[in-house]
Amino acid sequence: MPLLEDLSVYEDGDVFSVYDHSYEDEDAVPDRGRPLGTIARTAGGDYVPDGVGAIFPWVQPARTLDDALAAFVG
Repeated sequence: MPLLEDLSVYEDGDVFSVYDHSYEDEDAVPDRGRPLGTIARTAGGDYVPDGVGAIFPWVQPARTLDDALAAFVG
């Protein structure tokens, strides 16, 4: 389980890609780390985490990016 400080988040419009930069494996993206998933911002302003690393409960609906990141750190 990564810690919050182990995550790197890259924004591309309404989608935020989440990486664990503390753990390098065969799936790691150079200079970013292991991809954990994405967080999409909906038209209503909610943040929705998704992906292999989004396995922990989070406040729903997530109103902030920080609330949605909880899905990746437990």
